[in-house]
Amino acid sequence: MITRAWHRTLTAWLIIPTILGCIHIRTADIQWYLLSMVVYMTIAITITAGYHRLFSHNSYTCSRVWHYIFGIIGSASLNSCPVHWSSTHLAHHKFSDTDRDPYDSTFGHFLRLHDRVDIIPTRNEIRMLKDPLHKFLMNHSLTLSIVVGLVMLACGIDVFLFGYALPVTGYLVTSGIHTMFSHSVAGPKNIGILEFIIPMAGEWLHLYHHNYPGKSQFFGGMDLGGYLIKAIENEKRAT
Repeated sequence: MITRAWHRTLTAWLIIPTILGCIHIRTADIQWYLLSMVVYMTIAITITAGYHRLFSHNSYTCSRVWHYIFGIIGSASLNSCPVHWSSTHLAHHKFSDTDRDPYDSTFGHFLRLHDRVDIIPTRNEIRMLKDPLHKFLMNHSLTLSIVVGLVMLACGIDVFLFGYALPVTGYLVTSGIHTMFSHSVAGPKNIGILEFIIPMAGEWLHLYHHNYPGKSQFFGGMDLGGYLIKAIENEKRAT
């Protein structure tokens, strides 16, 4: 399976002109930055609860509505399609901290422009591709993100910068930082305090996740993705 990283790498670097543009346009309007934080956290929770724990590890079940919500938000925010994300992530679990680990825990993460051609899809991705939603997102995730960006731009430069460009580039940068620092020479590690500094909706509880990859919720940190999963499960039991 070929998975592409160039569009995410280039978009992450766009955070520099994006921040400069935001400061120039709305230096003192705090509500626009609050909008960016809300969208950023929506993306972060989507990737943790949706791409990571639902699509990749099948750690819980939910209605099809949530599949569409997670798939569309994740693809529109340039996090690739769920099938590619899952295949790369499961390869990371299998080959963690070896030469075959697809995750680059150095600054080279932000310099990746070449396609990954050595990712072998698991039964999970083969099953996902039987789903019309995932087939569509696999073929059109980049197009979806471009369309959403253009719609935001049509609504105004403020809406585009603060409601799309800043949170999307911000998440791509912080997810790269997470990739770089969530592993050490000793392997994966928990840095729960960073959830309050560089929020990733529970991803900084990385050692817990590697030890219990099928678990949907973790305690001992600000696991916002886990809180959403708990709410989804409670709603399912109530219906």
